[in-house]
Amino acid sequence: MTEADKIIGNEPTTETELYSKEDWIKQKNENRALAYEMLETATKELNNPDTVMAYLDIQSRFDRYSVSNALLVAYQNPDATRLCDSKTWQKNHVFINKGETGIVILEPGKEYTRDDGKKVIPYNAKKVFDISQTNAKLRPQRTKTPDVRVVIKAMITTSPVPVEINNELPENVNAVYQPENKKILIRQGMNGDEIVRALSKEIAFAKLDKGDFNRENLEFSAQAISYIATSRAGYEPEPITGVSEKFLSLEAKEKRAEISQIRDHANSIANTITKALEPKHREHSDR
Repeated sequence: MTEADKIIGNEPTTETELYSKEDWIKQKNENRALAYEMLETATKELNNPDTVMAYLDIQSRFDRYSVSNALLVAYQNPDATRLCDSKTWQKNHVFINKGETGIVILEPGKEYTRDDGKKVIPYNAKKVFDISQTNAKLRPQRTKTPDVRVVIKAMITTSPVPVEINNELPENVNAVYQPENKKILIRQGMNGDEIVRALSKEIAFAKLDKGDFNRENLEFSAQAISYIATSRAGYEPEPITGVSEKFLSLEAKEKRAEISQIRDHANSIANTITKALEPKHREHSDR
């Protein structure tokens, strides 16, 4: 392990080692700057469906990660499934494979008050490693989908508007949010997967409606919300068909704000589903 690895990985470093205190602080600042530079690049590369899909997959798997850290992980290792720092892996008797390079993320430090009275939370660079970079056995992918009735009921509770069955929707429309009536209509007779995908997307549209509803402008965000929420619910999500020109034209900071809104709405749906399923999970585990 190099000295730089120790610093980024939060390994104990003393002034008696190669770095003096001043050099240690300088290296930490440089690593943090590198992380932010990488974040800026990762955000700018959200300019095609493949890159966006990589980010959405990571955000789906790491729901507690901030947008910034999900972007950093997707940029460095889009196939990551389980991340821990070296100390946590070692506590679990898991060791990092020789020659592996850590994934840099940003970790919040202790809040402090500046001279002007403003409270600030500093961020430091930190290295984490995916389970594929260790000697641990990979966990098998979950194959059993949860009770669709519980999932659908939970989704409906997150909807800001009523959801109604309708038998007069056009043949190619499984569900639709009607901004003028403030309701969602859903086709009768669909299977569970179809309902979850269609309903999550229309709930997303309803959540995104701020009074000046434009379906075309909100299409990408609604698709992304549905993608994350259905993935976390254990269902195959509907692929993103394209990234809107409006999103592509945003500056990096604006893009992160947009996908932060997407993450928050997706989490509100997915977390409600998770809570609804918990009694079922406990019931099965007690048998």
